[in-house]
This record gives sequence, structure tokens and C-alpha cells, in this order.
Amino acid sequence: MRVALQAVLLAGAVALSGCKVVTIAQDQAIRAKRGLNFSADAYVAKIWDAQALPELQRRAVPAKDLFQAIDANPDEAGARLGRRASEGGAWTFVVSGEGVVRAVDDSSRRRTMEVEVGSRAIRLETGPVVVGTALRDALPFIAFDDFADQLAFADVGRALTATSLARVKPALDGVRPGDRVRFVGAFNLPAAGQPVFVTPVSIGKAAS
Repeated sequence: MRVALQAVLLAGAVALSGCKVVTIAQDQAIRAKRGLNFSADAYVAKIWDAQALPELQRRAVPAKDLFQAIDANPDEAGARLGRRASEGGAWTFVVSGEGVVRAVDDSSRRRTMEVEVGSRAIRLETGPVVVGTALRDALPFIAFDDFADQLAFADVGRALTATSLARVKPALDGVRPGDRVRFVGAFNLPAAGQPVFVTPVSIGKAAS
């Protein structure tokens, strides 16, 4: 009997050793993300200042260094400086830079601001329509398997973008062609020869 009891206890200990212990708050958060009452806007509002924005700022690579690495070897640059949200997906990078605004395209709802950074022109996406989910894809603590379905995961990407654009809008409204700006943002690496579209998380005028 004692041997059998020891065997049961040992089996239980082995099973528990493979489990991740979480706090009640963490368990509630996991259940909320998997539940039907999930609100992407509420989720992003909770993590933006505490986790998302600090992580994006921490991961930002100076534009000169980043684009030199990408031009030399995109996959090597991705493995070293970026992140791939899914197997076979595009590399996602977070970039910081400073440059001169050359043009503002407001001919559609996908409004963009062309900024000349060194010898390269990038396009800051200023919305309200933004294509892609670069901010979500750049954050290592946001994974598809944590959410109930593809719709919830997509909603998180949308909410991250909307939150970021709302935060930078006051600064963007004051920027004009010819201004020099500093920015931090994320982008999914495009196909060769295609423009780089950056979703900004911060922007401000720099000294000329």
C-alpha cells in the first residue's frame, strides 16, 4: 500500500513539474483572452504603457545600422535584429531614426508621410487606415495561441495600431514638409524593391 501511495505521489510530482504556475490575476487574464467577452481595445489599453510601448522602444534599432544589415542579408538581419511572428512570415523590425519630411500623401485614407533617412526614403503610416500588423508582430509576448481565434488576434493588431496612432496624432498634426523629425516605429519587411511602410509609436520634431 505504501509503495502504491509513493508511486501516486511521484507521478503527481512529475506531472506538476511540467506545469506552469500562474497567479490568479494571470489566470484571469488568460481566461479573458480566450473568452467570448474579450475586448481587444481593453486589452491593449491595459498593456500599452506598461508593456507594449517600452518593449517597442527597447527593441528599436537605429535606421542606419538596421538598413545596412537588411541590405547585406535580410534573413541574417531578421534573425539578429528582428522577429518573425509566424513560420515563413515576413520579418518584422522596430526602427528608430531621424530625417527630413519630403512629402505628405493625404490623397487616400491610407495617409503617409515620406521621410528621408540618410539615403533611404521610408513612409510613416499616419492613418486612419494602416495596412499590416507590424506593431503586434514585433511584440514577443503576443502570440496567436493565447487568443480564442483568428478574429481576436486580428482585433489586437488593429487595437495596437489605433492606440499608437491616437497617441502620436497631436505631434503628427504639427509636422509639415521640410520639418526634421525623430521617430520610432515598426515595419514588416517588404519584398525587394518595395517601399518600407513604418507604423510609428513616437514622433517629434528635431532640431534642423
